[in-house]
Amino acid sequence: MHSASDMWVYLCRHGQTQWNYSKTLQGQLNSPLTELGEQQAIALGQKARQWNIEKVASSSLGRAIQTATLCAQQLNVPRSEYPLLAERHFGDWQGKPAAQLADYQQFRQVRYAQPDTRPPGRGESTNMVIERLTTGLNQLARQETARRILIISHGDALACLAGTFGQHKALQNGEGLALRYDQYRWHWHGWLD
Repeated sequence: MHSASDMWVYLCRHGQTQWNYSKTLQGQLNSPLTELGEQQAIALGQKARQWNIEKVASSSLGRAIQTATLCAQQLNVPRSEYPLLAERHFGDWQGKPAAQLADYQQFRQVRYAQPDTRPPGRGESTNMVIERLTTGLNQLARQETARRILIISHGDALACLAGTFGQHKALQNGEGLALRYDQYRWHWHGWLD
């Protein structure tokens, strides 16, 4: 049984962007949503009605804000931003076509199994992403009075977080996972269908 004070968060990946479409590595850079991405965001907002969402939160990256804004409009709820919920910083690889980055392809194979491996430049390791994202979620849990929150974040960041619960999946645009927060701990609830 869950208490009335439990917080439920539904963490979802933003809608498709122009760089997702062209397979350009975004990281903490940005490109706008495509028409399909806007449709995905609206559909996510409509789907989220079943979760009784009271607020929408997002990272401070433009694609997450754009998705969150469309979701909040569908749900008629307020929206806020949490910079710590941003995507992994991919260092020198950001803004470049993924297919042209042989080192990135190797990194993709080991990034979760070797969680201290970092992209070149100012890139973040998996452990760094987990620490930042967990700090952001704990900040949200302390600051928000809403008990059911839709959070728009990013694919690799959410995959890092899911890995801490022993869950592994590459999230497509608009897909996500659910967590419950009670007694100062986050609990896995499952993938969102």
